[in-house]
Amino acid sequence: MLLGVVLAPFGVAACSQQDKPVAPAPPHTTSTTTAPPPKPRVTGAGLPADLLGTMTALYLGGKVPASGAVAAALAKRTPVKAPPKVVGSTGSWKGTPVASVATGKDLTLLVKGSNGWTVVGGWWPGLKVGRPAMKPMRVLAIGSDARSGQPVTKCRADALHIIGVDPTKGVGGIVGIPRDSWVALSSGGSGKVNSALVFGGVTGMVHTVSRATGVPIDGYVITGFKGFRGMIGALGGIVVVSKSSLQSVDGFRIVKPGTNRLDAKHALAFARERKHLSNGDFGRSANQGVLIRSGVAMAQRLGPGQLARLLSKMGPYLATDLSVTEVLNLSASLYLSPVAKIANKVAPGGVGTRAGQSVVLLGGGARSLFADMRNGRLGA
Repeated sequence: MLLGVVLAPFGVAACSQQDKPVAPAPPHTTSTTTAPPPKPRVTGAGLPADLLGTMTALYLGGKVPASGAVAAALAKRTPVKAPPKVVGSTGSWKGTPVASVATGKDLTLLVKGSNGWTVVGGWWPGLKVGRPAMKPMRVLAIGSDARSGQPVTKCRADALHIIGVDPTKGVGGIVGIPRDSWVALSSGGSGKVNSALVFGGVTGMVHTVSRATGVPIDGYVITGFKGFRGMIGALGGIVVVSKSSLQSVDGFRIVKPGTNRLDAKHALAFARERKHLSNGDFGRSANQGVLIRSGVAMAQRLGPGQLARLLSKMGPYLATDLSVTEVLNLSASLYLSPVAKIANKVAPGGVGTRAGQSVVLLGGGARSLFADMRNGRLGA
C-alpha cells in the first residue's frame, strides 16, 4: 500500500499489465531564441537619430528624399557595404532646420520639413557621384551704415561687393564697388551708388548695381553695424593677416603686421577705416574683401561639417532673398576654392566732382572688370 502510494506519481499504476513495457518519458529540452544582429547604420557623434537614418539610406541603399538635380545625381550612386562614421552639425536658418554632414571627401546638405530630412545639395565621390549641376550665381553683399534704431534697408550702403559663386567649382571672385561711384539710380537721376539703398531700398540697390555694372545679380545679403558686430561676436572673432599696421581715426590700432584676431570693434573699424589709407575708399573696399576672404578661411579651418552650425550663428544678423537651399549650396562652395585663389578686386576709377560732391568716376578699367565678372568667375 505504501509502495503504491510512493510509485504512483512516477506512472507505475497498472500492475495487472506487467507484460507491456512502459515507454520512457521523453528527455526534457529547453528552447532558446537568438536575437537577430542589429542592422548596419551610419553613426555620428551628436547627430539626431532621424538625420542618421537618412544618412544610412543614402550610404547603404534606400529611398532618400531629394529633388531636381540632386535626386538625379543620387539615383546613380553606388552604395557602400560598410556604414561610415560621419561628422556634422545641425542648426537653423531663418527658422528652418538645416544640417551639414561630412565623411571623407563627401558632404551632404539637408533641410528638415514636416516629412523629415531632405537632401538639397552636396557632393559624394565616396558614392561615385558627380556634383549636381547647379548654375553659378552673383550675389550682392551689402553693408548698410544703419545705426541703432535705423532701418538697415533704408540707409546708405557703405560696403558693396559682388561675389561670384559656383556651387560646383567654388568662389569665383569678389568685386568691390567704391561707395562714392557716380551712377544712374534705378529710382531716377544720378547719384552716389551708396544712395541707391536710401531711395530705392534693397530692390533699388540691386537694380542700380546690376544696371551700372552689367552683371546680373541673382540675390543679396545685407547687414548693418549692429548685425556685423553681432555676427563677428557670435563667431568668436575673425582672423586677419595684414602686411602693415592700420590706425583708426578714433585713436586705436586696428591691426598690426602679421596675424590678428579681431573682435567685433576692431573688425568693424577695419571695414570702415579709410582716412589712414593712401588710396582712401578704394583701400577700404579692398579691406572689406579681405574680411570676406578671412571668413572663408575660418570656415575652411573648421571643416564643411560645421557649416550648419556657422549658418545658425550668422542667420539672425543677415537678411537675404536667397532660399535656404541656395544659402546652403552657395555657402558650401566656400570649401571648394583655396583662399589664395579667390580674387579680391576693387573697381578702379578717377576722382571727380558731380553736383558739388567729390565722387568716383568709373571708367574703362571698371567696365572690363565687370565684364569679366558676368559669368560669376574672374579670369574665367
